[in-house]
Amino acid sequence: MIHYVAVFLSSLFMCSAVYAGSVSNVSLSTLSSTLNQRMVLMRDVAEFKAVHHLPVEDLAREDNVISAARNEAAEAGLDPQTVEPFVHALMNASKAIQYRYLADWLATPQQGASAQTLASSREQIQQLDQQLMTTLSQYLLTGSFSRDDLTWLGSQLNAPNLSKADIDNLLHALTQIRRAV
Repeated sequence: MIHYVAVFLSSLFMCSAVYAGSVSNVSLSTLSSTLNQRMVLMRDVAEFKAVHHLPVEDLAREDNVISAARNEAAEAGLDPQTVEPFVHALMNASKAIQYRYLADWLATPQQGASAQTLASSREQIQQLDQQLMTTLSQYLLTGSFSRDDLTWLGSQLNAPNLSKADIDNLLHALTQIRRAV
């Protein structure tokens, strides 16, 4: 009888390890895809702001994004305080991408710009941010980010105008995120 219990428990352990590994792989893939999608939207944001002569930085908007992210983090089971540096890194990378587009367009002006509305872009960004919080929460259920996870994730972040420094800042901020206690 003890032999059967030992076999059952070891089988259960192996299944849970396989499940945790597959969840983390799916979550990492979803995380990289969502981050890339969010960064790709910065072209539309920059284009709208350029056409309408709006500044890249909008501190009131940033405060709203932080507040929303804290709420989404709490709903997803994350510690809102630990998510804040990640959201700052996201916003800093987003602004840097916008500035890079604007600098390129100064040298080679856009012809026939057809940017979507800022409200539409922001709605998409908000949905992606919610998906990020959910994905991060699911991933952190399986543990924390390993060096290999971060290396792989960094290699997958390939949105246009996203620099190595932007990626490094995002990855560092990811390591600070914790689940709520």
